[in-house]
Amino acid sequence: MRDETKALMSEEHRRLVVYGAGGHAKVVLATIEAEGKYQVVGVLDYNPARHGQQVYGYPVLGGWEQLETLQSQNVYAAFVAIGDNEHRAQVARRLIEHGFELVTAIHPSVVRLRGSCIGPGTLVAPYAFVGGDCTIGDGVIINTGAVVGHDSRVGSWVHIGAGVILAGQARVGDYSFLGISASVLPGVTVGRRVIVGAHAVVTEDLPDDVTAVGVRARIIKQRSP
Repeated sequence: MRDETKALMSEEHRRLVVYGAGGHAKVVLATIEAEGKYQVVGVLDYNPARHGQQVYGYPVLGGWEQLETLQSQNVYAAFVAIGDNEHRAQVARRLIEHGFELVTAIHPSVVRLRGSCIGPGTLVAPYAFVGGDCTIGDGVIINTGAVVGHDSRVGSWVHIGAGVILAGQARVGDYSFLGISASVLPGVTVGRRVIVGAHAVVTEDLPDDVTAVGVRARIIKQRSP
């Protein structure tokens, strides 16, 4: 990021725009408010039907055409509030290309132990737990009440659903989705672009591009990369 942009991101210029006006934006906005690090100036969305509406009292300003206007108002911080992993990644990359900096949103109720590393654009929702020496990539969703055990590795653009438990030293690859209350046992690896069904228990490594469900989790679908 250019030096002048970094200067605008100093303490007195922490103004933020959120991209995405759907239901996930409510969790994101509540987390940003509770954290108290940024002033949200408004919300953007690709859907014209949402323009002019409000999300938790914040105006939906428009779509991509608003980026230059926001930068003229010294808004250079952004957060992408989109649940779909691929779409979230695409929007984030476009914002970065336009000179915005992605920030993290970590709710004050989160328990985060020493040595954890959390990438930009990541949401850690209320009552989640992040264990010691974890690595969490860019643009990840760690949803409400999820547990990321010690020394785990979570790739980028992953969605860890509400109540999910990743035991110690578990691995989750980029773009994967773990449904509500799924569990991954210690040291087990979930590949890239994997879908794990709600309440599934992953006891063995899963390869890339599969869907797995059940207790014990079994592969029911193989997708093309």
